[in-house]
Amino acid sequence: MSDDKLHQDTHEDHETDHREPENSSGSGKNNMPPAVALAFVIIALLGVLIVMVLRNGSLASSFGSSDVSSLQSEVDARRADLNRQRIALGLSPLEGSAEPIGDIANRLKKDADALVSLASRFQEMLAEKDTELSARSAELLNSERLRKSLFDENSRLQGQLNQALVSGSDADRLRADLASLRSQRDALAAELDAAREKLKSASGISSEDYADLQRRLDEAMRAKEFFESRVKELEGDLSNARLFARSEDELLPAAVELFRELRLLENKPDSDLTSAYSRFGIDLGASVLQTVTFATGSYDLTTENQQLIRQLVEQLPDGDLLFVVGYASRTGNPESNQTLSSNRATAVAEFYSQNKRPEQLAQAVYLGQTARFSSRVPERNQLCEIWRIRRKQ
Repeated sequence: MSDDKLHQDTHEDHETDHREPENSSGSGKNNMPPAVALAFVIIALLGVLIVMVLRNGSLASSFGSSDVSSLQSEVDARRADLNRQRIALGLSPLEGSAEPIGDIANRLKKDADALVSLASRFQEMLAEKDTELSARSAELLNSERLRKSLFDENSRLQGQLNQALVSGSDADRLRADLASLRSQRDALAAELDAAREKLKSASGISSEDYADLQRRLDEAMRAKEFFESRVKELEGDLSNARLFARSEDELLPAAVELFRELRLLENKPDSDLTSAYSRFGIDLGASVLQTVTFATGSYDLTTENQQLIRQLVEQLPDGDLLFVVGYASRTGNPESNQTLSSNRATAVAEFYSQNKRPEQLAQAVYLGQTARFSSRVPERNQLCEIWRIRRKQ
């Protein structure tokens, strides 16, 4: 800024202070007051300092101590020159800044450092919130999986319950039909015996009456054969209804405790399995006679398996229960494997039932997928255990 210009600005300031008419100054220009110009200079310097501090995070990195001193000297020189001119004009000098520029810079640096620290803290809080949200999302996902698993298990159990109810009603119906047929058979047998006695005691009976009695006798004999065949068929159906237990409620009393214990052995170490099997023999009178293996996806009995079951018929005493437990490997669909394990147990029990003596008992049940017999070779879990449960004395 030139001295003429500064003088002119100072004179303009003087005219403004005394509110004299414009034509007394000898100039028509409305120049900026010196105080305002000095303020603009200081503000500009402070703005530069603020920008440097915010950009580089440190005042020392933008200016050295000599730069700050130079800026301070320049400001002081301009203020002194302005005050000389104001004094020459009879004006009071301008007061200096109450706060040195170095202090302002230090304060701005502290404020910038505080802002950086606050920003870092906000970033840490955001990271913590992201971690917490991720954990909550994982919990929600696990909860949804658990809910779906429980829903599927509930649906499966409900299906089994409905099937058990239907099977129970079928068994009751078969029992009622069997009782009705037996009563009809007994009535026909009594009528047949009465007809025979009547024939024996008849004397002087006409040929027509004899032919009618003979016809009725033949009809009674045919009805007797039909009803006896039907009774055997219903007895077979009733036996099959009792042969396979779809739930614990359908088990024979001798097999309930063993079935409960076997369900608890899944995923147990081999030492626990050995100990449990030994305990079953002592506490429950139960022991494994044989195991019958099957091909993958099959429940057909081989010739060797059939011969093995026939030998068990000869060995098992009357009154003891042959308890067949079916398993499947964990490869494939769980629901299909559940059906497969039940079919395997039923195939063994049915073949035994077809060859057993009337006093021998048999029942089949399934436990579905397992890895109890081998965790590395799935095929070793495709089997049925044939248990003997001794009759309690």
